[in-house]
Amino acid sequence: MTRISMPTPSLNVAVSAKAFTSNLGGNTSYARSIYGQLEHLGVKPHLLTPPQPQWTGIRRKVLYTAAESFMWPRRSSCHDMDVLHYPTDTGALVPSVAPIVATVHGVEDAPVPGLKRSLWKKFWLARVRRLLKVADTVITVSRHSAMEIEAAFGYPSSRIHVIPHGVAHDRFHPDSSRDASVIGHLGLPERFVFYLGNLDPRKNAHLLAQAINDPLLASFDVQLVVAGGSFLGSEALERSLHADPRVKHLGQVPDEWVAPLMRAADAYVLPSAHEGFGMPVLEAMACGTPAIVSDRAALPEVAGDAGRVVSELTGCGIAKALHSVLADEDYAAEIAERGIERASRFTWEESAARHYEIFESVSQRR
Repeated sequence: MTRISMPTPSLNVAVSAKAFTSNLGGNTSYARSIYGQLEHLGVKPHLLTPPQPQWTGIRRKVLYTAAESFMWPRRSSCHDMDVLHYPTDTGALVPSVAPIVATVHGVEDAPVPGLKRSLWKKFWLARVRRLLKVADTVITVSRHSAMEIEAAFGYPSSRIHVIPHGVAHDRFHPDSSRDASVIGHLGLPERFVFYLGNLDPRKNAHLLAQAINDPLLASFDVQLVVAGGSFLGSEALERSLHADPRVKHLGQVPDEWVAPLMRAADAYVLPSAHEGFGMPVLEAMACGTPAIVSDRAALPEVAGDAGRVVSELTGCGIAKALHSVLADEDYAAEIAERGIERASRFTWEESAARHYEIFESVSQRR
């Protein structure tokens, strides 16, 4: 019997444009990927931007905060919206005329060093707490993040929808036949370990730099390639990376470089102390590159049995994990194959379909 597919009803979703117009790392990848697929399902995204488009820097950030917090929830035009979606952890501080869906990617509970970062985090946590109070539904990206949200804010994990990220399999795959034309001009080392992420101290890029200089790895003539933008308080780390002869710091790289860099690396390493998900881990796996991750937060959940998990978060501990991959080609090939298979289970199509179900359900509560 032929199944007749019914047209998907259209939904009008107002969404903060912050993640679409700025590079917010994983949050930007999430927002762009989800809405790229949601449009195929009949979602009409209406990107919300604050006034004064000529303003930049801190003034633009302040405008976004004010608009997200107070302006858009009460905006008369949102009466015509089925859903108001905040995809980057923070958002409304007051109830909205349209149902609110909030995506909260994770909540790190460890203290942070430095007065500026400490004040920033307290402000951020206060905004997340208030958003949870006014949101109709909450989405997060891992079971671990759901437990963090419950522990930090008392928000029941049973009321949180856990929807893992997907992988852009058209970009992240093992075929490297065209990569030389994209990254051949970078002068990359013959053998290197790759780190992709901003230079937030919690991600421990400094430990990875220590590991690459450990005598245990001396015989492999392997270097470290770092691709990631600055973070509040990362100036000293950036100076250290630039001064290290075994480290090539590329800074923030274009999207089209990421997959070729993943494929060219001997291993991808994310020794982070906290990740709500860790999207680059799956992307590296999809490229057929062995992934090494810390045993913290959601990273073991994402890597599953397809990654090398490190419990000793020191330069020496990371060096030992790298040695196990670099010294044993059979082991490296085994976890690479497991990684490809595991990454294949994560698709943006599936993630978007689950978002659509939530948007549709919330819109019917009006």
